[in-house]
Amino acid sequence: MIKYYTTFFLLLYTMSRALAQDGQYWQNGYQPGGMLTPGAVIASDNDSGFFYYNPALMALHPKTSVSASASVYQYRNLKMKSAVGKGLDLRGRSVRIVPQLVTGTILLNRKNGLTIGYSLVTQPQMNFHATQRQDKQMNVLDDRYSPGAEFYIGQYSVLNNATRTTASIAAAVRLSEHLSAGFMAQAHLRTQDFSESYSTRALINSDTDFLTQPVTAVQYNYELSYWHLGLQFKAGLAYEAGRHHFGLMLSSPLLRIRGRAILSSDLLISNLVQPDGGYTLNALANGRQTKLPVRYRMPLSIGLGYAFDYGRGQFFMAMEHFLKLNTYNIITPRNESFIRPDTGINNTATQELLQFSEERSSVTNIALGWSYILQKSMTLFATFSTDMTFVPDNRSDPTYRGQDPYLLSWNTYNLQLGGNFRRQRLHMRAGILLTYGRTTNYLQPVNFDTPNESNFLLGQPVRTAARYFSAGLMVSYVHNF
Repeated sequence: MIKYYTTFFLLLYTMSRALAQDGQYWQNGYQPGGMLTPGAVIASDNDSGFFYYNPALMALHPKTSVSASASVYQYRNLKMKSAVGKGLDLRGRSVRIVPQLVTGTILLNRKNGLTIGYSLVTQPQMNFHATQRQDKQMNVLDDRYSPGAEFYIGQYSVLNNATRTTASIAAAVRLSEHLSAGFMAQAHLRTQDFSESYSTRALINSDTDFLTQPVTAVQYNYELSYWHLGLQFKAGLAYEAGRHHFGLMLSSPLLRIRGRAILSSDLLISNLVQPDGGYTLNALANGRQTKLPVRYRMPLSIGLGYAFDYGRGQFFMAMEHFLKLNTYNIITPRNESFIRPDTGINNTATQELLQFSEERSSVTNIALGWSYILQKSMTLFATFSTDMTFVPDNRSDPTYRGQDPYLLSWNTYNLQLGGNFRRQRLHMRAGILLTYGRTTNYLQPVNFDTPNESNFLLGQPVRTAARYFSAGLMVSYVHNF
């Protein structure tokens, strides 16, 4: 029996979306393809002296002190078409103001360009809440014991809020007239709150009245809330040769400092007849665990950048390659009471049933950008970058052991358009940030069009279309002292 329970729960996870984090690395403006955001480059930024994504750039053209702040006024729209059945879409919209970036630099030694920098970057990754429902007469149960169409109700709900805040401190020094090196330490605080639930019910057709008519029901709920603090290091080189600018950056894997999670899950199966097996399934499982350790990982990455000056303009390109991550557990529950009755060997399966795991494919993102000095006080910017998904292609493979903890599981593309406006010691950067992605390969979490006993009234998920669109207005201020 324990083997059957385990198989059932793993089937639920395969069919579900335990939404943990988006499936891309360049989701926000502070990345090598986000030149509009102050300092978000690897090779060159027209001698602006900001706190840089590549810390080595701070020493090439250091400023005595620079402070910068940026906020994004953002609109997001995420839609999965017919996500739980024909015409039953899942859609989430959000409008928010994000104080994205606060930075500063301090020049300690002008002779060798020794500069110290600090920053605080907020990266909201997802804010999504959607519900959907099916309520109709359908032939759900086997006609041998429930002839005709049954009254069937299916409900689905998902909530996913994820944010990462990064505090950084960096130092850079000029090794020669054209070469500089830098080192950065970053503390990443990631918070996540999400829940996912299904409820499917069908009235068994019988000769009894409605008050005593039996009901087949499957109810499932999974809730998780966690925070994780990790440490990451970056080392970079920057080189200038006339009109040519080069940058190299290496980012370490994320090292765990501390993290805690609260996990709860509930399952109820009632009167689920298995016609081919000749028995009726009834099951109850419930558990809540607190103070669970969290291990959230980021892989090693290598970034390259090149910029070329021509007249009043500059062209730049950048890329960053992220290594793969093998399957690992983000959260590993304890083998405590879950399946009831909690006797015998039932508790030994809790960890396998409720563990929260993932794996990631290797990814390479590229960016192209252009800037032009329209006049002494105004510079225009335009950048385009890819944000390729790291979600593995083998999720439909029975040997895949990850829990598929992603919402944006398809490629997206970023476009930034704007300018830098200078007035004495004040720089203001303003522009629009656009992100778009679409897929026809989104796998439904459930399918309320095809429920029956063999799929636990959750239907057979199929591939459908999904799209993501985000538009933001960014305003940043830079003060040179």
